[in-house]
Amino acid sequence: MDNEIIYGLMLLADGFEQTEALATLDTLRRNPNLKVDLISIHPTLNVTSSSGLTVIADGDLSSVDPSKYAFLILPGGKVGVENLDASKGVHALIQYFHQEGKLLCAICAAPRIYGGLGLLDGVHYTCFPGFEKGEGLWMDEGVVREGNFVTARSMAYSIPFAEEIVRALLGEEGIDAIKGGMYGLR
Repeated sequence: MDNEIIYGLMLLADGFEQTEALATLDTLRRNPNLKVDLISIHPTLNVTSSSGLTVIADGDLSSVDPSKYAFLILPGGKVGVENLDASKGVHALIQYFHQEGKLLCAICAAPRIYGGLGLLDGVHYTCFPGFEKGEGLWMDEGVVREGNFVTARSMAYSIPFAEEIVRALLGEEGIDAIKGGMYGLR
C-alpha cells in the first residue's frame, strides 16, 4: 500500500444513527491511507443523533468540493435519512458521485435514498427490512458490495460495513493495516 491518501465524506443530518456513523468513521480512520470528513447538511456544524448525541462536523454541505473525494457514506437513522433525502444538495452530490463512478456507501435505512434516485435498479444491495425502494435486488445479508455500492443492513453491521469500504478502496492489505488494533491481535 502506498502513502496516497484517499478522501471520503460522510453526510450527517439531524437524526442520524450514531453507531452507524461513528463506528464506521472510527474504523475507516484507523487506516492511515483514508481520510473521512464529516459533513453537516445543515448550516450549522452541530448535528444531533437520533439518541441526542451532538457531533461537530468538519464542514457543511456548501463547503464540499466533490471532486476531492473518492467515496461517500450515508449513515442511517429514520429521521436522519428523511432529512438527507429531503435535501436537493444531497441528491446532487449523490448523482455526481454516481456519474463519476465513485464509491457510494449506505447503511440501514440510507440505501433507500440511492434506490429512490433509481441508482440501485438491477443492483444487489441490502438495507433495514421495510426501507427498500426502487428496482434494486434486495438481499437478506448483513453487508453487500456490488459495483460502486457498499450497503449494510443495520447498526449491528457497522464494523463489517466499514471493513467492506476499506476492502473496496484498498483491498485486503487495507484491512490488514487495521485488523490488529481493532481485534487486539498481536
